[in-house]
Amino acid sequence: MAENKTEERNVNVILKNDEHHEDEVVISLSAVFRKLKKYFMVWFLVSVIVGGLITGLSIFFTTTSSMPVRALVSFNYDGIEKGKSPDGTDFDPNSLKNPMVIEAALTDCGMDLEILEDVRNGIEVDGVVPEDTISRLTAYHNVFENATNGMPAAQAILDESWFSTQYIIEFTFRDTDLKRSEAVQLLNAVLNEYKNYFFKNYGYNEPLGSALGALKYEDYDYAEAIDMFSDSLTKLRRYVNNLATDDTTRFRSSVTGYTFADLRDTINTVSDLDLDLISSYITVNNVTKDKERVQAYYEYRIENLTRNKKEYEEKLASLEASIDSYVKDDIYIFGNGNDDINTQTTMASEQYDKMITQKINAQSDLSHTKQQIEYYNQRLTALRRTTVGSTDKKKKVEEDLKKLNEKVLNLTELVKETADDYYRNVSLANAYSILVPPSNDVKTTVKTGIKTALLPVVGLELVILMVYLGFSFFKAMAEETRKKRLAKQGVTKDDENQNPDSDSTEKSE
Repeated sequence: MAENKTEERNVNVILKNDEHHEDEVVISLSAVFRKLKKYFMVWFLVSVIVGGLITGLSIFFTTTSSMPVRALVSFNYDGIEKGKSPDGTDFDPNSLKNPMVIEAALTDCGMDLEILEDVRNGIEVDGVVPEDTISRLTAYHNVFENATNGMPAAQAILDESWFSTQYIIEFTFRDTDLKRSEAVQLLNAVLNEYKNYFFKNYGYNEPLGSALGALKYEDYDYAEAIDMFSDSLTKLRRYVNNLATDDTTRFRSSVTGYTFADLRDTINTVSDLDLDLISSYITVNNVTKDKERVQAYYEYRIENLTRNKKEYEEKLASLEASIDSYVKDDIYIFGNGNDDINTQTTMASEQYDKMITQKINAQSDLSHTKQQIEYYNQRLTALRRTTVGSTDKKKKVEEDLKKLNEKVLNLTELVKETADDYYRNVSLANAYSILVPPSNDVKTTVKTGIKTALLPVVGLELVILMVYLGFSFFKAMAEETRKKRLAKQGVTKDDENQNPDSDSTEKSE
């Protein structure tokens, strides 16, 4: 017994007392382990109960309206990294909760439209900014602050900005009286409807199609109708040319069977053959509903185009002068003391490139305006020297215009279907995608609840563990202190067992 005690490892704790500084209490590790073992089940049960309670509450709140429904969407197209929409305008992420989108989603889900504003107010859109981007932007600011006199290169770096390409959609639905499963269904519908909204706004040019479809040539004289058709075909050709320039795959629509080159050739054929043929017939035969009105129309067009011509000439002269006097920034690159390797280069300038583009456009507008003036002068001359065409000629022109209108409308529809197919499957195929859809799956809900409860559970479990260890240690220390005091008073362990109240008796004495 004595040998075991001598081999026992002890923890020495010195208790200082105002009266007896020499008192020392020796606590054996075995005493601490006995207390740990004694209270182990209490600690274990408390830990399990607390952990289960917090996790259960977390899962409960996850499945109720107090926990928002979340989703993650992504945009991937040229310009989004600069905060631009596919059409070049500023991108507004709050368009994800556009009232038209929410209304369509509520209709799809068969829900009351009266909660539209509550739904809209409950949706929050937050951009996701990667950590490496934050570090990069911070570094840019440090470079600028340390640059000498705001060096242009440092300013250019600082001008580099970053816009989010991923967004977290959070739907807090407590004010809508919806169940969580209904909120998940509605948010899914909103995200899917936004895809239609996105293609409608940034795919085929809807205003262009609406304007061409609303053409009422019957309300105008024949010459005016020809100009309207010419303007419509020019806009349609320009739109198709832009698509053909962007298309690097020579896309052929599976819906219409046309490429953009095919559509452009068809538009040119209608313009060069059908339209010009009718226009020539009207001009040669002087076919008109009202000669005086057409004459006034020609004179007005010539006067207006002449003003435009003067404006384009002044604009072109101004641009040429600005380009000639524009000086690009120079960059000097110095070698290691050797003048032969010192170089000078010129920085590319966005402003200079813009002026060149504006000059080209101004030249094109001026050339087209001159052609139009000459064209209307010829018409006006022919109108003045010939008699008005007969009724039969008017009837023929009306029949030809009707056929031309049908061809233009058909072309507009072909362009619309081809462009829509191109945007959906090629150009903007991956422009918008739902990375993480909202879900009410039991497995996902439980995972979310556990993830939410993880931090508070770990924190409380650590606190309970510290209380358990501290309580066991102090209980062991109290027991060892009592044993030492009894030993000093000459009370053996057997006496203590026979007279457990001796300690209290001594205290009373």
